Amino acid sequence: MRIPDGVAKIIRTLKQQGHQVFVVGGCVRDLLLGSEPADYDLATSATASEIASYFPKTVPIGEKHGTIAVLIDGFSVEVSTFKWVAPAASAERGGSTAGKGDAPGTGRSSLSGLEQDLALRDFTINAMAIDASGTLIDPFGGADDLRQQVLRSPSDEAEQRIIEDPLRMLRAVRFCCTLGFSMSRSVYEAIVKRYDLLQRVAPERVREELNRILLSERPAKGIRLLLETGLLGQVMPEAVLMAGFEQYSKHHDKDVFEHAMAVLEASPPRLAVRLAALLHDIGKPRTFSIDKKGAGHFYSHHQAGGSMAIEILKRLKYDNKTIEKVSMLVAEHMSRFPKVRDKTLKRLISRVGEDNLADLFDLQRADILGSAPPYDFSLLEAMRVEIARILSEKQPLRVQDLAINGHDLLALGFSPGPEIGRLLERLLAEVLENPEKNNPAVLLKMAGEYLSAPDSTRW
Repeated sequence: MRIPDGVAKIIRTLKQQGHQVFVVGGCVRDLLLGSEPADYDLATSATASEIASYFPKTVPIGEKHGTIAVLIDGFSVEVSTFKWVAPAASAERGGSTAGKGDAPGTGRSSLSGLEQDLALRDFTINAMAIDASGTLIDPFGGADDLRQQVLRSPSDEAEQRIIEDPLRMLRAVRFCCTLGFSMSRSVYEAIVKRYDLLQRVAPERVREELNRILLSERPAKGIRLLLETGLLGQVMPEAVLMAGFEQYSKHHDKDVFEHAMAVLEASPPRLAVRLAALLHDIGKPRTFSIDKKGAGHFYSHHQAGGSMAIEILKRLKYDNKTIEKVSMLVAEHMSRFPKVRDKTLKRLISRVGEDNLADLFDLQRADILGSAPPYDFSLLEAMRVEIARILSEKQPLRVQDLAINGHDLLALGFSPGPEIGRLLERLLAEVLENPEKNNPAVLLKMAGEYLSAPDSTRW
């Protein structure tokens, strides 16, 4: 197995200084799978301070735990001191710490230090190493588990590994999605037993694993596993309410949760679209009603869902741009109109934004595919055609397209403040209805009438 020259240079330097050093972790797994690793990790008997002293460009990214990033030949390689478990550490606390080789004074060999380092890793497929000669070191059968596509904990200590870092539960689900693997019984049962430990994990770390699950080739498999194991209730308890929630509708042959899973599978792998697919019907349990004929209704569920999406994504520390886009997609996913009119479509374009139309259409298409057949895309396609025509005509669709701006309103006598923004939105609404009004004289006249009107009679 060939490794990049930069990584080989680090290995040679550490060996010349008398240290043991091995390529470890996920990059070994990727090499065995025949794929190019995204990054390389090394484990060594050198301490963090020693590592830093051997190389001109280093960054301490986890010096407390013995990890230094070495920058060489355009690579950033994480080099870590062998990890070991302090004898007095309690099992419940995890007790994992970093040291040089094994615990001081044990007298065990450097290879034993490597073995203990590998034993503390999450799964056997990540608990393999390659030495300087390219020989595979696999004390826990990771290569066999890789061939059998199973996630197993080194030494079958799944519960202890989870206690040390509860994020490993989400990593297990992620590997099932990205690699198509299944969990061993011990890993699955440990997650079911310890799912509540996920509360200890920073929401930013949870978010990143959720993103990887959603962007995998098997996103629905991942969300179903989260539900089965109890993890979904920790990540997104609102989504648990969708499970088993029947829709009582001729348009749906699945409950709300399974419909969301079908939409998720049918959506393209773009994060905002996948998040919106998962959340697009999150408001249904809150808005359910049933009529005298036994038909289910979810009036305004899209609006409720848009608000809920904001709460959920804020809790998971998503950035504002993502929150705004996903909540908009959820709120607009029902925007399919029986009669395709220019005024209606222009208002839609104004609300959604031209750059977001493709994502909305992809979500709506996936929503149709996730419902009961037959699948009718005619309305959606008619909207696409008409919106493309409107856009080609360069009609005013945004506040920025108006013939006047905030400076013009200030010159007219308005005071700085939110009222200017509200007035521009009102003027845009008029222009969307009547494009011929988009000229400075007409808009300034309308603004002047607004300014001179008593507060109680303003628009």
